[in-house]
Amino acid sequence: MEIMLAFSLMILFTLSTFALASSMQELKTWSLKELEMLKESVQIADSIIANDFQDISMFENSKYGNDTEHISIDPFVLTYSDYDEAWGRNSCYSRFEFDEDTVSYFDEGVDIGIGNSSTDIEARNGIAYLVADSTSSSQKDFFIIDARDPSNPSLVSSLNTGPGLSAIEVAGPYVFVAQASSVNQLQIIDIRDRRSPQLISQLKLPLPTPTTTASFASSIFYSKGYIYLGTQKWNGAEFSVIDVSNPYDPVVVGMFETNTVVNDIYIRKDRAYLAAADEKQLRVLDISIKNDPLLMSSFSPSGWQTQAGRTLEYFEDRLGFGRTVGGFNVQTNHEAFLFQDNIQQASKDIPGGVYGMLVRPESVFLLTHSTDQELQVWNPDLSERIHDMPLGSSPAKMSCDRSNLFFATGDSRGISILQLHE
Repeated sequence: MEIMLAFSLMILFTLSTFALASSMQELKTWSLKELEMLKESVQIADSIIANDFQDISMFENSKYGNDTEHISIDPFVLTYSDYDEAWGRNSCYSRFEFDEDTVSYFDEGVDIGIGNSSTDIEARNGIAYLVADSTSSSQKDFFIIDARDPSNPSLVSSLNTGPGLSAIEVAGPYVFVAQASSVNQLQIIDIRDRRSPQLISQLKLPLPTPTTTASFASSIFYSKGYIYLGTQKWNGAEFSVIDVSNPYDPVVVGMFETNTVVNDIYIRKDRAYLAAADEKQLRVLDISIKNDPLLMSSFSPSGWQTQAGRTLEYFEDRLGFGRTVGGFNVQTNHEAFLFQDNIQQASKDIPGGVYGMLVRPESVFLLTHSTDQELQVWNPDLSERIHDMPLGSSPAKMSCDRSNLFFATGDSRGISILQLHE
């Protein structure tokens, strides 16, 4: 019995040793294959990086915001951000959840002066840059506000640039403002020292005739060393391309006539999207040749006779377009539109009109003038309203910073802030 047990144990040990050796061999073979695959993936990743991410179409990739992509090279995921394209854009998170139970709204604002009305706002890392327009040219019209504590925003500095300002763009150490004036339409402010901003240059658009009165600027966008400026309707071109590579000497290099006011502009690569007030309420221009912008396409929704294109948004190949209600609301004349690859995906009737828009994968935020529903949150295809809330005024513009929404209140309070807790 003892001999048989010893023999059985010897057989079991021998088989176990053989199985272990076989498993070790398989593991070695698997490891070598994995190491070879890993080596190949590293070489591919190195090649992509060395080539500055120029050819990634053959790899699985996904967008993460407008200027960032995730490229999958198993087992790695490379993240590529085009900072040149993104310079001048907002600092809004590409992904965040909206939870109505955790938001906090602060509407105390800051005092920007009696009779002064805020017109536009941009926020970067808790610092808000605000512009305003007043009936008095002696009023300050540019403000820098520390809002890192949204419950207690404080004025850092202010500046009087002249008759008033209608729109703003922030790009690095410079602020570009659209002036509500016939004297100058563009001004550039150096904000390296936020406590003491300096007006460093200004520009008057070329006049078609010596006796023509220049129009007020109404909208502005910065992209890759150029300012794209929109104006009210006048005898000249309402859309201008301005080279600001030297911010001390801006130069108009291209113009396009819309024959109507340009209320908003969004630039994406070689395309300019214009929100206007005529039949072609949304125009798409080819701006690959800066001195010769060309009309590519336009969108004319029903109700254009009384309604006007007002605001534009672009996120991950989705274009958002909002317009005014045009007086009495007609339910079949929608105010909010979403496009993907130039194809209309969704639209919705928004009584009160749309004055600001933020598109994200989980939800769409709309700034409206609908009483007690000035902020509305919709699902991604605009088929269901998730939430709405009063803002205590009819804000003029909206800006997103991280997961916070900043509003230009359109009155002397200047700003209000909605904190979406992270």
